Amino acid sequence: MDKKILLVWMCLLTFLAGALNAISIVWFAATTVSHLTGLISRMSIGASELSWATFWAGFRVVLAFFLGAIVSGFITAERAFVLKKRYGCIIITIGVLLIIPYFLYDNVDKIYSILIFAFVMGMQNGMVVSIKGVVVRMTHMSGNVTDLGVFIGYRLRGNKNEKGITGIVPLLALLSFFVGGVLGIILFKSISNIVFLIMAFIYILLGILYFVARIHFVDKDFNGIPDELEKK
Repeated sequence: MDKKILLVWMCLLTFLAGALNAISIVWFAATTVSHLTGLISRMSIGASELSWATFWAGFRVVLAFFLGAIVSGFITAERAFVLKKRYGCIIITIGVLLIIPYFLYDNVDKIYSILIFAFVMGMQNGMVVSIKGVVVRMTHMSGNVTDLGVFIGYRLRGNKNEKGITGIVPLLALLSFFVGGVLGIILFKSISNIVFLIMAFIYILLGILYFVARIHFVDKDFNGIPDELEKK
């Protein structure tokens, strides 16, 4: 049951990342904030053509994402996934930061909102979350497509040692990201910047629920040994 709760939590965060990235693409010159491959290519194109405006357009978003990852790494402090309070703090912080674009929407250049989006995606991507040894990718989908494809390839080859969860996790992440993008765009076109408040509320709620749920988890480091026994 603990792992199922964690999987649902992961899917909801991936759903929100999909919504945020889709809104960014529609709202600001096809700029992605959940992954950086295209942006780094844009920087390369700008540098090759000596177009520093093009280079800067990509670099500032990459930098914001990078700084978000630094903050996330500073808070989590380690790669090993353990249900510590700091993960809830990161999610609540993301929610609070997403309130800012609501107020910036009509007042200043939208790039500041996009940079906030990139920063919080860097924070979310910087969290190391795994289920049964499967690393959960919650902001970029290339890895999930690869993981799912490799899983299917292994199964087609007859590798029965490959656990089903190895394919289920990336599949659910892909579906969550896709559905999040669809609903995010529908809401953005319908209620404009109010969607940022809704997303902020959901992030904060997920952070609070994380604190509540972790109290009831009996194996917070997922090593198969109940925490009470490890203390003895």
